[in-house]
Amino acid sequence: MEKKHENLTWNDIKAMYAEIAEMQKETEKRFRETDKKFAETERIVKETSESIKRTEKMIENTNKQIGGISRSNGEFCEEYFINSFKENPTFMGEKYERVIDYLKPDPVVINDEYDLVLRNGSTVVIIEMKYKASIEDVGKMFSKLHSYRANYPMFKGYKAYLALASFRFPAKVRKRAEEQGIVLIEQRGEKIEVISEKVKAW
Repeated sequence: MEKKHENLTWNDIKAMYAEIAEMQKETEKRFRETDKKFAETERIVKETSESIKRTEKMIENTNKQIGGISRSNGEFCEEYFINSFKENPTFMGEKYERVIDYLKPDPVVINDEYDLVLRNGSTVVIIEMKYKASIEDVGKMFSKLHSYRANYPMFKGYKAYLALASFRFPAKVRKRAEEQGIVLIEQRGEKIEVISEKVKAW
């Protein structure tokens, strides 16, 4: 039972102050512990943030390196096939007077570009070059033929072949190209080989 205020002794008052002081110490202790936890949390968050930034930088550098390698491979592939045809402008036993690389139409009817075009008095060969050919590359060949004929109507009566040149042809790509009548051109040693099974002319 609590004592009435008028009955409090000096000892009672000192005991109350001592209790309040103890409570303040406990409260301060808890504040200090909370501050430490907040400081530790901030440190962890900062370290995590810095670690994420380092990881993002590493990923960015890796992507740049991979992109550079991909570009180098692609450029080497294109240079190889272009030089091969310029040195020996023959396709499926037929000679060609014109070997045109990176052809861009002017004027443009359909916006497109052609990696390599061989042309003589009656035939046009449209060649696309890929370091590693894909199924999608085979499908795109017909849009190349369509845009070429729209951009160069003077060659509409010419017989046209579609060809895909690459250092690597997965089996499914070979099968699809054969089904579509697309010629495959690949590197064999120091020469190129034209694979012309079931070829179609348009």
